[in-house]
Amino acid sequence: MNGTQKRLFTSLSITRLLISVLDLFVDLGYRNFPMKRFTPTEGLTHFFLIGLFLLVFFFRGQIPLWRSQLLFYALLFGLLFVLKLSSDRKKSEGIGGLLNGFSPVAFIIFTYQSLGNMIQYLQPDIDPYLIQIDLFLFGVHPTVWVERWINPWFTDLMSLAYISYYFLPVILAITLYLRGRREEFHQTMFILTFGYYLSFIGYILFPAIGPRFTLAHLQSIPLEGSFFSDLVRDLLNAIEHNKRDCMPSGHTQIALMVLFLARRYEKTIYYIFLPIVCGLILSTVYLRYHYVIDLIAGAALAIGCILVAPTIYRRWKVEG
Repeated sequence: MNGTQKRLFTSLSITRLLISVLDLFVDLGYRNFPMKRFTPTEGLTHFFLIGLFLLVFFFRGQIPLWRSQLLFYALLFGLLFVLKLSSDRKKSEGIGGLLNGFSPVAFIIFTYQSLGNMIQYLQPDIDPYLIQIDLFLFGVHPTVWVERWINPWFTDLMSLAYISYYFLPVILAITLYLRGRREEFHQTMFILTFGYYLSFIGYILFPAIGPRFTLAHLQSIPLEGSFFSDLVRDLLNAIEHNKRDCMPSGHTQIALMVLFLARRYEKTIYYIFLPIVCGLILSTVYLRYHYVIDLIAGAALAIGCILVAPTIYRRWKVEG
C-alpha cells in the first residue's frame, strides 16, 4: 500500500468512525438516549468525547501515548458528569451557573490541546496538496506574494488582529450573559462549540502545519515587528500543543460565526467586530499561518455551521 492509498484508507476509516458517532448523536442523543437531559452543549461535548475516545482506541497501534490519551478523555467525561450533577442540584444563577455556562470553553481548550498527541500519527500531512491548490487558484504562493506589503508597524497590527480570535467569542458570550439574555447565550455557546468541534474533525482528517514551515525556504523577507509581534509568535508557539490546525482555518471559521451571531444578537458589538474580523482573516495569510484554501474551507464550514447548528439546538430543546 503506497502513501496515497494509506492516507485515503486512514481518512476513510476516521470518517466512518466519526460518522458512526454522529449517527449515534442524531438517533439517540435527543430521542431515546436517557441522558437527553443533558443541555444541548453538554450533549454535544459528551458525544464528541466519545468520538475521540473511540478514535484513539481504534488507532492505538499508531499512537504512542494512547493510554494516557484515553485516560485524559475519561477524566474529561468525569468532569462533564460532575458539572452536570452540579447544575442539576443548584440554580442556574450565581457562580455555579457562571461556571456551568462557560464550561464549554474549558472543554474546547482541553480537547484542542489533546489533538497534538495523536494527529501526526494518524496520517501524513497534506500540505503539498494545499500548496498545489493555492498555486492552481492564484498562480503564486499567497504568503510569498504578500511580502511586498511587509513592514514592522503592519506586522504588529496583524499580530494584534490575529490574537483577537481568542477573545472575540468570549466577549460576545460574556456580553449576552451579563445582559441576562440566557437563551441567546446558550444558543451562542452551542453554535460556537459545534463549530469548534467540526474544525477539530477537519484537523484530524486534513492535517497540515502551514506555510510558515513548508514555504519558509521561499520567503525572502522576515516578518519583523516590535517586541509585541515577537511576543505573540513565541506565546502561540509555546501554548498551542497542536501544530496541525491549518485545514480548515479555525480563525476564519469561528470569527465569521461570531460576527454572524453578533449581528443577530448584539448589533453594537457587530459593528465593533467587523473591521477586527476583516483584519484577522487577512492576518492568517500575512503572518504565514494559513494557505488561502484554508480560509475558503473555514468560510464554507462557518456557513454550514450557521445553517445546521441552530436546527440541532432547537430539536434537542424540544425533544429534551
